Amino acid sequence: MEGKSNHSLEKSQQLIDSLNNIPLISIMEKASIPWAIKDNQSRFVYLNDACLDLFNIQYGFDFEGRLDEEMPCQWSEFSEDFKAHDRKAEQSRDGAEIITTSTFGKEQIMSPWYFPKFPIYGKQGEVLGTLFYGKKFNFISVYDFFKNLKPSVISLNPPVEGFSERELDIIFFALQKLTSNEIAEKLNLSKRTIENRLQIIYAKIGGHSMKDLIEYCDVTGLKNYVPKKMLREGVNFFW
Repeated sequence: MEGKSNHSLEKSQQLIDSLNNIPLISIMEKASIPWAIKDNQSRFVYLNDACLDLFNIQYGFDFEGRLDEEMPCQWSEFSEDFKAHDRKAEQSRDGAEIITTSTFGKEQIMSPWYFPKFPIYGKQGEVLGTLFYGKKFNFISVYDFFKNLKPSVISLNPPVEGFSERELDIIFFALQKLTSNEIAEKLNLSKRTIENRLQIIYAKIGGHSMKDLIEYCDVTGLKNYVPKKMLREGVNFFW
């Protein structure tokens, strides 16, 4: 955890300086929920007290300028996933959302947390970094998706393009090993429609079977995607 360059610290300071003219920092300082800021290289710039508690980081630890993998936290194993989500959040004014399951808090209890990220812009419209907050994810059974808690990073934004919303729904249920009949019932469609859509999906990925789809989702990260509407029934803080 050594060797933080002066350049990275200088860039981090520029990001903090850009926020001095608005009360954002003071809001986060007094907030009871975790807030954090990262620069556009995914280096941590700011963590409020609630976030330090959530991450179980000792007060006084020098986190400024450190990457996810350099943090003394269990979730650091997901550093590449977090960096990918940082880049995705930077590309859209809507930001990006993830659910991370890991050990959190002083008690180090494994639990899922919802983290929406938003881009921070400079005076010229350039992306300086990302801002995110965290909230405990309290609904632990979305079609049994969270039935067996294990360390993971769940994306609420599809990591690839080219699929319609309906196709993404079908992929989600297919990966949960639901049959065409069961998927049809969930989506209020006919079994034939589901089977036809699956063939279209296979063609899009250059495959011919569910095995090919599973391999594709493993490689692209689509296996960790959950459509937002699947969560609405039990999580009202998303909207």
